[in-house]
Amino acid sequence: MVKKLLIPKKLKKSEICQSLPARFSNIEAGPIRMDRADGEGLKDCEAREGKSRFLKFLGYKLLLFGILFIGMEKLIRTQTDGFRLEKTISDFAPKEEWETSFPLPNAEIFNQSFYFLGSGVQCYAFISADGETVLKVFKHYHLWPSSKILRKLPLPKFLQNWKNSILAKREKRIGSIFASAQIAQNQLQQQTGVFHLNLNPKKRRYPKLTIFDKIGIRYELDLSKTPFLLQKKADLIFSYLETHKEKTMEIIDSLFSCIHNRTDLGISNTDPIMHRNFGIRDGEVMEIDIGSFISNPHVKNPLFAKRELFYETLELKDWISKHTPELTEYFEQKLLQAIRT
Repeated sequence: MVKKLLIPKKLKKSEICQSLPARFSNIEAGPIRMDRADGEGLKDCEAREGKSRFLKFLGYKLLLFGILFIGMEKLIRTQTDGFRLEKTISDFAPKEEWETSFPLPNAEIFNQSFYFLGSGVQCYAFISADGETVLKVFKHYHLWPSSKILRKLPLPKFLQNWKNSILAKREKRIGSIFASAQIAQNQLQQQTGVFHLNLNPKKRRYPKLTIFDKIGIRYELDLSKTPFLLQKKADLIFSYLETHKEKTMEIIDSLFSCIHNRTDLGISNTDPIMHRNFGIRDGEVMEIDIGSFISNPHVKNPLFAKRELFYETLELKDWISKHTPELTEYFEQKLLQAIRT
């Protein structure tokens, strides 16, 4: 006999039965309804995240491009020694004190190509195809913005002093370089080898010259737009002595004469670094750097002249002690004689 299951009245009222699923309120069991604004907010969030990812990607690309650009620019500058044609163009107006009266050199010099030789502080140097002439064009890369633009640039009054100061410094620097070049040609032509100088190119007409940079790129250089000089080619002094050690004694004599001649004229060399600024041509010492001469009447005084001679020959003395020590005594006697007289 099956017994009837008795359910307490409290459970009957709760309407819960083991054979039926539990009942929930409409809020608990009904489908979740989303507001349109919630969907739009989700889309905005996703859009912002996408934009952020894109900006990061773009930032990485720009950074990589910047690094590659800087690296490429440095590589090109290293390969070309920093040469660019626009760096040779002058924006200075012609000046009376920069005028030279020497005639044009032989036209054959301009009928040949010139090849990159080196880069100094003041000039780029190119050697002629026949190996006899060096063309030096003055650098103007540091003059940016150009003086021509800077003069016309409208600036508030409180920046006028700054502008005038910049222009004055540039004028002074280029003026000292040009003055040194004039000394090299006008007073030291024999020992510098400078045989033509033009500092006011716009006043004279010159042919265009074919030049090649360090990596072989060809350019047409308009000599009517850039200050330049022409100089006889010389071998660097220590490169020459390495292969002509038997000429060392003659070079000692020539060097002493070269320095004596300069000081007798009241001229100093403010950068007498021998290994890069002195050369040999036809067995005679030349001062091939033309940017460091100054008028200095004090060196006419024997005391100052001897001091210059002593310091300017120290590098040669050191070379002799290492490579031709048998001539050390000759050098020291030569120096002692010059100092005592």
